Amino acid sequence: MAQDESDVDVQIYKSNIMGTSYSVTIHSKVDSQNTFFQVSNILNEINQDMSTYIDNSLISRVNQSEIDQWTKVSKDFIEVLNYAIEICNQSKGIYDVSIGKLVNLWGFGPDKVNSKPSKDNINYLTSQVGCDSVQTDVDSQSVRKVRDVELDLSSIAKGFAIDKVYEFLINKEEVVSFFIELGGEVRSTSHKPNSQPWKVGIINPLEPSKIIHTFFSSDYLSFAMATSGDYRNIRIFDDMEMSHTIDPVSGVPSEYSKKSVSVISTNGMSADALSTALNAMPLQKAIEFANTKKLKVLFVLEEEGSPKLIFSEELQRVKI
Repeated sequence: MAQDESDVDVQIYKSNIMGTSYSVTIHSKVDSQNTFFQVSNILNEINQDMSTYIDNSLISRVNQSEIDQWTKVSKDFIEVLNYAIEICNQSKGIYDVSIGKLVNLWGFGPDKVNSKPSKDNINYLTSQVGCDSVQTDVDSQSVRKVRDVELDLSSIAKGFAIDKVYEFLINKEEVVSFFIELGGEVRSTSHKPNSQPWKVGIINPLEPSKIIHTFFSSDYLSFAMATSGDYRNIRIFDDMEMSHTIDPVSGVPSEYSKKSVSVISTNGMSADALSTALNAMPLQKAIEFANTKKLKVLFVLEEEGSPKLIFSEELQRVKI
């Protein structure tokens, strides 16, 4: 039986973290202020682990460590890094979180860059990255670099963060339903208290002020979604627009193209990482990867000046 809407209060908490904004909407039987405080603490802990913008974060300590030096990290850090390495291997290196130095070299990280990097620097750093460039030890809860690399978990940390918030909220008896959004990544319950679904709109990359498609949480047993798009973060070098998506093989950002990839999964971490991996692949390879892995994916691209939507085979099976 659906929860009587009059029995619950709706509260929305908004703030900023991980270099972006977030909001949490909660339908609860009691006041949610303490719950929001605990959510904020969860996000702050993950940020302290995985933000390259914090000098004393765990990831900064790993990045500053010597090659072959083990660094003690958190259980969360190990979980995220191991999954990132798994996706790196599945994508044959297209998705690679060891590209932190390349990210900084092109000015997409904490370091400010005003000029195009040299070919020598690019070639050296690309020779260092790889799925095997870092190692983890679950027993000792430690990480070490085996080559001259730095980690960048920005493509997976937000998804993992909303998973941690989800796990916290789903276990609170007084919370009836909720919706979490962090930097465009979302996770929610299947329904609101009135049995209505949560709605998530996909932005048209050609006209970012417009919605091109809408997903409904009620179509999925567990709803988590992440979108990766070239239009979100670009830089200009020699009058050429470059996206923040860097090819680990060439060491060069992909040219700006108005496209996006949205992945629906049972958890935010996989949706976040997979949307980035698919966005970095050539379109046909990405479609084949999504279909082979039975992923629910929406590709939005530009074709003759108009947006084109491509649904993966698994997503076509969902009532849309």
